[in-house]
Amino acid sequence: MHQGGRQTIRNRVFVFLIPWFMDCGIVFLQTAMPLIVVRLGASALILGTIGWIGQAFRLPMCLFVGQFSERVGRIVIIVPAACAFALGCLLMSFAGSPWQILPCYVIALASVGGFYAPLQALVGDVSQRHELRKNLGAFNLGWCAGSAVAALCVPFLVSWGLDRTLYAGSAAGLVAASLVLLWHSCCHRKQNGATTEIQEEASTYGWLLLISRIGHFVSYYGYSTIRIMFPKHAITGLGWTEVMVTWATAQHLVGLGVGVTVAGLSGWWRGKVWPIAGALGIMTVSAVVATLSRIVVPTALAFFAFGLSQGIVYTAALYYGLSADGARGRNAGVHESLVAAGGISGCLLGGIAAQKVGLVAPVVLLSVLSCFALTAVLFFGSRTDK
Repeated sequence: MHQGGRQTIRNRVFVFLIPWFMDCGIVFLQTAMPLIVVRLGASALILGTIGWIGQAFRLPMCLFVGQFSERVGRIVIIVPAACAFALGCLLMSFAGSPWQILPCYVIALASVGGFYAPLQALVGDVSQRHELRKNLGAFNLGWCAGSAVAALCVPFLVSWGLDRTLYAGSAAGLVAASLVLLWHSCCHRKQNGATTEIQEEASTYGWLLLISRIGHFVSYYGYSTIRIMFPKHAITGLGWTEVMVTWATAQHLVGLGVGVTVAGLSGWWRGKVWPIAGALGIMTVSAVVATLSRIVVPTALAFFAFGLSQGIVYTAALYYGLSADGARGRNAGVHESLVAAGGISGCLLGGIAAQKVGLVAPVVLLSVLSCFALTAVLFFGSRTDK
C-alpha cells in the first residue's frame, strides 16, 4: 500500500480510538457523580450546583486552549488534559461529602475542555484534501460508540461499586493519553489549511452554522438534564433503583451513537435546514414524553430519540465549524464551549427549578427550551437557501 494511504488509515484509526476511550471515561464519571451525591443525601440544588460549577470551569478552558494550541501545539495540551481527567476521577473515588466531590469534578470537567478542542483541531490538521468529512465521521463515531458501549456496561459497574466505576473512568483517560502519544510518535503531522473545496462550501454555511449551534447548545442542555439532574428525580421522586436509572439514561447515549452514525453515512443533512429543525422537533417531543412518563421503558425510548437527534445537530455544528474560514482551534473551542454552556445552563436552571418547583421541573424546562430553539431555527432558517 502507498505510504500516504497507510498514513491516512493510521490517522483514521487513532481519530476513532482516542475519543472512544476518553468518552468512556466521561460516561463513567458522569454516571458515578450524581449517584454518589444522591447517596450522600444532597438536595437537587446541590447536585445542580456541582454540575454547573464543573461546566463553568470547562467553558473558559474550551475557549482558551483551542486558540492557544495554535501557538504551542496540540499534543502538549491534549496529553496533560487526559492525565488530569484521570486524576479527577481517581480523587473522586475517595470523596466523602458533596463538597469533596466538587473540586474533583471541576478538575475532570476542566480537563475535558482542555482535551477536546485541540483534539478536534488536530483532526483538521491531519486531514488532507477530501479527507475532512471522513475523519470527522471517524472522530464522531469514536466518541459516540465509546459513550454507547460505556453506557451499556456501566449498570454492571455500578452494581459492583461506584468507586470501581470511577477507577474505570481514570483508566480510560490514561489510555486516551497513551494513544495520543503513540499517534504522535509514529505519525508526522502535517499542518494544512482549509482546502479550496471546503472554503468554497464554507461560504454558504453562515446561517447553517448559526442554527446548528443553536441546536448543539440545546442538545447539551438536554444532556446535562438527562445525565445529571434526572437521576435525582428518578430515584427520589419515582422510586427507581440505581440500575434502572443507569439503564434508562444509557439509551440516550445509544441514541447519540446511532444519530452520529446516521449523519456520517452520507451528506444528506449538509446544506439543509430541515434536518436541524426536525431534530429539535424530536427533542421537544422526547422531553414532553419524559416529563409525563413514570415508568422506565417510555422514558428510555424518549431519551433514545433525544440522543438520536443530538447526534445529527452535533455532527452538523462540528462540520460547519471546521469547514468555516478562520483558525480551526478557535472554531473547535467555540464548539466545545457550547457543550459547556449547555451543561452550565442545564444544571444551574435545572437545580433551581427542581428545588423550587419539583424534581421533574428540569425536564419540563428542557421541553420549553427545545420548543423555543425550534422556533428560532425556523426563523433563521428562512434566511438560507434550502
